[in-house]
Amino acid sequence: MINLNKFGQIIALKRLSKKMTQSQLSKILLVTPQAVSKWERGESFPDIETLVLLCYEYDISIDFLLNECFEELNLVKDICVNNVDEYLRSSHRKEVINKFLNGDLDPIKVTSIFYLLNIQERRLFVEKVISGDLDIDLAEFIIILNPAERMKLLDGMMDNEENMIEIRHLLSNLEKRKYNLEN
Repeated sequence: MINLNKFGQIIALKRLSKKMTQSQLSKILLVTPQAVSKWERGESFPDIETLVLLCYEYDISIDFLLNECFEELNLVKDICVNNVDEYLRSSHRKEVINKFLNGDLDPIKVTSIFYLLNIQERRLFVEKVISGDLDIDLAEFIIILNPAERMKLLDGMMDNEENMIEIRHLLSNLEKRKYNLEN
């Protein structure tokens, strides 16, 4: 996923702009000059601790450096059920979630990624379901919600009798009484 040649070009340009030699940089980073040379030629990649020091030395963020080095990806084409969690853990997280919410990532099911979402993202999904902007299987969705999310969903769907009937069999007796679905 990371284009090592692009990474090497960026760090070589940064080093040259600071008028440093590979040897000088290697002393700062506590690595050999050969290691710096391999990075700049795109043959290897520094460990995370060295990457942090490198970014500090060049006064750039790790996010910036790594995002610049990712090869162009067609996320809609590349994302599938088997690797969606990898993409959600990457720098493309927001893009993946937006594409999912826009319906561009079929046939991935919400239930296959919901556990990977943070609280705000989970709320957004619940809100999209309530508003009808996200077409999902309610029976599959309601069982993966925590109690607060479940209550928010049910409160939001009160006016949609058809949806409430669809999920009635999944509700507790207390929920059925609260939403007048006992029959």
